[in-house]
Amino acid sequence: MAQRPGVSPEAPPPLELIFSLDGGFYPDAVSVEVTSPGAEVFYTADGSLPTRNATSFRRAVRIDKTTILRVIAFHPDGRQSPVVSQTYLIGEPPTRFDVVSIGITPDFLFNPQQGLFMLGSNVIDTLWKKPGANFWSRRELPANVEIYEPDGRCVYRSMSGFRLFGGMSRLFPQKSIALVARNMYGEKRIKHKIFGKDGADKFKFLVLRNSGSDFGKTQFRDALMSEMVDGWDIDKQDYRPAHVYINGKYWGIYNIREKVNRFFIESHNEGVDADSIDLIEHRFTRKRGSAQHYFRLLKYLEEHDLSDPANYAYVNTQMDVENFMDYEAAQIYFDNQDAGGNIKYWRPQTPDGRWRWILYDTDWGFGLHSRYAYRNNSLAFHTEPNGPAWPNPPWSTFLLRKLLENADFRRAFVNRFADRLNTCFSEEQSVALVDSFYQAYLPEIPRHLERWNLSRSNWEDEVSIVRTFARERPAYMRMHLMERFHTGPQHRFVVSTNEGGRLLINDNISVSNDSLEVTYFERYPIKLRVVAHHGYRFSHWEGIDADETLRELTLAPNRGIRQIRAVFERFTHPLEGKLVINEICPKNGKAGDWIELFNASNNRVPLKDWTLGDLKRNEYRFPEVYIAPNDYLVISRDSARFVQAYPKAYNVIGGLPFGLNKRRESLGLYSILGAMVDSIAYEVPPLDTAFTLNLLLPYLDNSEADNWEVRLGDGSPNAANPYYVESRVRVAQEQWVQMGIAAGVLLLGLILLALRHRGVL
Repeated sequence: MAQRPGVSPEAPPPLELIFSLDGGFYPDAVSVEVTSPGAEVFYTADGSLPTRNATSFRRAVRIDKTTILRVIAFHPDGRQSPVVSQTYLIGEPPTRFDVVSIGITPDFLFNPQQGLFMLGSNVIDTLWKKPGANFWSRRELPANVEIYEPDGRCVYRSMSGFRLFGGMSRLFPQKSIALVARNMYGEKRIKHKIFGKDGADKFKFLVLRNSGSDFGKTQFRDALMSEMVDGWDIDKQDYRPAHVYINGKYWGIYNIREKVNRFFIESHNEGVDADSIDLIEHRFTRKRGSAQHYFRLLKYLEEHDLSDPANYAYVNTQMDVENFMDYEAAQIYFDNQDAGGNIKYWRPQTPDGRWRWILYDTDWGFGLHSRYAYRNNSLAFHTEPNGPAWPNPPWSTFLLRKLLENADFRRAFVNRFADRLNTCFSEEQSVALVDSFYQAYLPEIPRHLERWNLSRSNWEDEVSIVRTFARERPAYMRMHLMERFHTGPQHRFVVSTNEGGRLLINDNISVSNDSLEVTYFERYPIKLRVVAHHGYRFSHWEGIDADETLRELTLAPNRGIRQIRAVFERFTHPLEGKLVINEICPKNGKAGDWIELFNASNNRVPLKDWTLGDLKRNEYRFPEVYIAPNDYLVISRDSARFVQAYPKAYNVIGGLPFGLNKRRESLGLYSILGAMVDSIAYEVPPLDTAFTLNLLLPYLDNSEADNWEVRLGDGSPNAANPYYVESRVRVAQEQWVQMGIAAGVLLLGLILLALRHRGVL
């Protein structure tokens, strides 16, 4: 048929490569055939990029050892397929680790002159740093990457970018690798929950880390320290161990980590845009955005005395002081003496954006260079005003030294450190975590040790050093705190509760229906607070002389205290099920976060000194405010901003001191006596627009997820929720329809009677 003028011929379909057998794990040799309709197929088995000069796929290929097939097809009309790679892992031992297979042109890595894994011809081989060596290159090269879960599923297969990664750890024979997903290669994101259900679901970068300075030692030091701060309000890399193969050859155990960059920050901080942050590394190395805000903060600190509460309060508006406190506590406990060189901090580019610190690259800690490192006074090290240019120059200790000028910061820092030493840094929890890593690596490590000619006895000895550090470090840390801050003697006692609620220490430790032995310092009073569960209220304290009605108190530890017990009793508040959380808005650019209450009772309810809290132990205490029968009350972050966004709102209070998580949150409403009146927990998928969570009907149990719906838009503050309105309309419509049918039947009956009367029927 002749082609019509001006009409382009339809483009031929892309070439398809058909594998008779997908890559994966096989106990014995396999035969694989690859075809492409109408095209000739070529392959390589050494990792090199296939071309027309490669081996033609004329018959099935037998594979009897782990091999990566890289395949391409060429059609007589000039079309060619993309390169597709599949790894056949033959007879490999079973593993609980992930498996990563990399296919890359061998010359890229092993060419004596230019290969990234080689010294090359420009190296100065007489210096330990090997300047000029090829492995200092920042080149990015194309490679095929496959990621397999332990159950055999291939969760990522694509051409990707391949770079070397790290600092001095590049000197080790096993090099760290950064993988980059880019559109120019293939997939633009690695879309899989590499780090489990609570981790991010897509990645631009992943790092295969050789454990940094810990290579040839435990292989998990940095990962261990990251896990120790799990649950803290601190940005830290997720972790997962993996066996890695390069061109079918086993390359040892790596730690899969996130790359610390703007994408990492965005994935770990709700509502933060990767393109709208300031990110600084080391002292002043700007990685993203601007450093001007940070320079102004430093200038303010240099010129102002932070013992003045007003000056300290201002600094709190410029940097996240609690985040920094946790960051420093972690580095000091770990005895990470390379912390002065591995610093990254960032802020969102918003009017109220504050600087936050990222914990990463801690493998110099936990006794890397000394089996007696647990004795080191790292507190003195991290507050040294005149340290050497490396490892603790004055600029690296300046912030902590300045903040310690303030008495409130000192008290909070000592108690925060004590909180950590009582929980995640305690002897019991730390040793248990070390042992869990040891048991996870025990069946996997022999192959790695053999691959890199490492000693099993040395590995066991390094794990023993780490275990000893975990066991001995808390006692030394407490002594260092006592010496530096003149804390007075330490006192050990037991805190506990019964089943009706939880006891919070410094709003940082939560004890619920359990007991915990803790140690605090005599001159540093601690804060105790109780929170009742549903169906209970606080009854009284045991073990201390305190007003039994006090739900919150400050206590100076002393030798007379052996036990503190918070006792709760069963209690159903008369307003339970009647005063409810009715609508939640965790994402609204115009109004900010807000929460709406509904009073379904027949009484006007005073809320003064009631509290609204979340599981992060943030709390809002109500001012003198009332909520009328069958009416609504909105609690907002900023009431002026809220009213501007919702001019028809009429019952609004501001001052909510905490934001709402846009993905998952738990909230509780408590009476003046501490009884939980209502609670709600939600988990929603990521949404890019404003939305609210609505209780479908105001009389439903709002603890049931099925009784809530997500509504896009600005919500309905101080008004009935849309579903409730819609359901009332539907009921009214049905009633009118039924009334219409009844009227019609009645009219028909009257007509029939009239006709019968006239003798027509």
